[in-house]
Order: sequence, then structure tokens, then C-alpha cells
Amino acid sequence: MARTRKQKKRDERIRRALSIIRLWLIVIALALIVIVGVAELFSSGRAGSVRERIFGKRDITERAERVDAALDDALARLHITNVDAERTELDTLGYLLPHWEKTGRIPAGTSLYECNLVLTEAARSSGGKLVVVRETDADWRGLKSLDLRFGLGKIETHHIVLKQTERSDAPIVTRREDAAPRVAIVIDDFGYNRSKTTLGFLELDDPITVAVLPQCPHTRRIANDAHAAGKQVIAHIPMQPESYPDANPGDGALLERHTADELRSLTRAVLDEIPHVEGANNHMGSRLTTRHPHMRAVMGTLKERGLFFVDSVTTASSVAYAEAQRAGIPAGRNTLFLDSYLDESGRLDVPGRLRALEEAARRKGFAIGIGHPKPETLDALERGLPAMRARGIEIVFVSELVE
Repeated sequence: MARTRKQKKRDERIRRALSIIRLWLIVIALALIVIVGVAELFSSGRAGSVRERIFGKRDITERAERVDAALDDALARLHITNVDAERTELDTLGYLLPHWEKTGRIPAGTSLYECNLVLTEAARSSGGKLVVVRETDADWRGLKSLDLRFGLGKIETHHIVLKQTERSDAPIVTRREDAAPRVAIVIDDFGYNRSKTTLGFLELDDPITVAVLPQCPHTRRIANDAHAAGKQVIAHIPMQPESYPDANPGDGALLERHTADELRSLTRAVLDEIPHVEGANNHMGSRLTTRHPHMRAVMGTLKERGLFFVDSVTTASSVAYAEAQRAGIPAGRNTLFLDSYLDESGRLDVPGRLRALEEAARRKGFAIGIGHPKPETLDALERGLPAMRARGIEIVFVSELVE
């Protein structure tokens, strides 16, 4: 009898062990089915739709825009020009995100390897990654293109194609050995009044470029006055300074909070208000001109109108000139301000600044000086410009010094 009880216990233990084994085999089989099913979903592209039905669509626009800002900074550092960008909104694999198609020209002397390295690091540092890179075969001129695709994980957010530039096609400023140094004078802040001093600048014999502010009491009339006097008219576009709102750039100003569409609309409004406009520069803007996306919107609008841009350089961190070049519009940079320095007696040293401007022109071949409608500035120009001409300096409109 005892032997039978022992046998029963042994049989019971065997049955339990077999039950546990069967249970584990079922669990393993189910796990394999799940793994195969999930793999099939991902390989067939249906995983996104399943995730979408369970959790809803996931918006990763903010992450994609961080990558885009980093890539734009990299393109600017590489001095890529003639940049065209097209953004579309995608709904794919359960994700909502933007996608950018961008093209541009690599300046002569910059290697494809450097472009790849800088852009890849920019994407990586902002949470993105290089998905695919391809170097095209050389064309008949021996020039190649770099084809790059960036994304978040396996989801592509950017397709960028950069073409090499032939050295002879590169935009550069040249000066003939026998050419006279050239100087352009821009007078900002026209529009507030038609005072004797303001009108005095229009009576100067030399070609002066007048920058007119929008939404001022005399905006349209002073622009017409300047044009009738044979002066060049450009728009003095108000932009947000670092000290905003303590420093107010004025009505119709372009601010950092504005969207790209709002910036384009505001820029068009400025250009539409000012008659005879041939180009533009920035009024204030020490904050806004440091922002690549904002400057890109402005430059794209100027390009639509066939206008040039002069970066007033109200901050050393300005990217306005670089963005203008990338947009493929003629652009220039302020060499110095004429009436922002005081001499030892505390008076504006405009004559000293004119001498510095002349020295810069002799070194580089050209220089741009920006002043304001102040009596001291007018007096210095009345005396200084004829003397400059006598020393062999050519005074020109600023449009002749943009590239």
C-alpha cells in the first residue's frame, strides 16, 4: 500500500511538471506569434496605422523644426547661397510632421566632405540623424552635387541637394587696379519730418541713398521728394531690437513673435507704402537680424520684388547679409555709422568717421557709411564729400556696392 502511495505522488509530480512545461510551451508559442506579427506590421508599414487607431496620431512638428533650425544654421555657416526651400505637411505612419525640400549652391573652395560633416553634426546635435547621403557624378564642368536626407529615426524630415559652384560663378566683389575707391552714403530715418536739415540732404550734389521709414507723417511725401531730387530711395524696415519693448522700432515693425507669413505680409506692406523703393535696410533689428528663419522670410519677400538689401549691422551677430546672399539677392553690409561717435569735447565726430570710411574704401575698394538726418551729419557731408572726390574717391549710390 505504501508503495502505491509513493507511486501516486511521483505520478502527480510528473503530471505537474508536464503541465508547467505545456504552459511554458504555450507562452513561448504565443510570444513567437506576437513577435512575428509585430515584425510583419513594421515590414509592411501597417504599424503606424495600428498605433494611430490605439493612441491617435503623434505630432512631432516641434522636434522636426528644431532639426530644421540647426540645419539652417549649418547652411549659413557654410555660406550656402541661392537657397530655395519648400515645406510640406506630412501624415505618415501615424505621425504628423513637416518635410522640407531644399537646394543651394556650395561656394567655390568648400568641399562636399565639409558640407556633409557640418550638416550631419548639426542634425545629430538637434535630435535628428543623417539617413542617406549620396554624391552625384561630376557634370561636364567637373562639378558634383551632394544629396542628403535627414530625419527623426527612420522618418525623413529633410531632403537637401547642394550643388558645387564653379569658381568663376562665385559671387565676389572685384576691383580693377585702376578703379577709384567707391563710397556710398545712406541716410536713415527719413519720414518723421520735412525739416530744413532733412531737405538739406536732398540738396547735396552727390548721389545719396535715402532710407525711408513706413507709417510716418511724411513717409510718402519725403520719398517722392528724394526721388525728384535724383536720390535713391530704399525702405528702412523697422525690426525688433534686443531692448524691445523699451526701445520701440515703430509701427509696423517686424517682431520675433511673428510667423513667417506675418513677416512676409508686414514686409510687403512696408514696400507698398514707400514709392520709388529700390532696396531696403533694417531700422534697429539687433534681435530680429540674428534669427535665420525671420531673415529668410524677409529676404524671400525682397527677392519677389527684385530688390537689394543692406545689412545695417546693428549687432555683430546679424545674419541678415548671409540670408540675403543665400536667397540670391544683391546685398551689402554697413561699414560704419557716421554719427554715433563723440570726439573728445563730446560732440559728434562725423568728420572723423568720414575719414575712417575713406580709409576703409581705400583698403577694400569700397565702403558703405550710414548716417542720420542730423545737422552735424549734413554739415560734415557738405564739406567732406567734395574733399573726398578731390582725393580720388567716387561717391555712388549704395546699389552699386551690393553683390
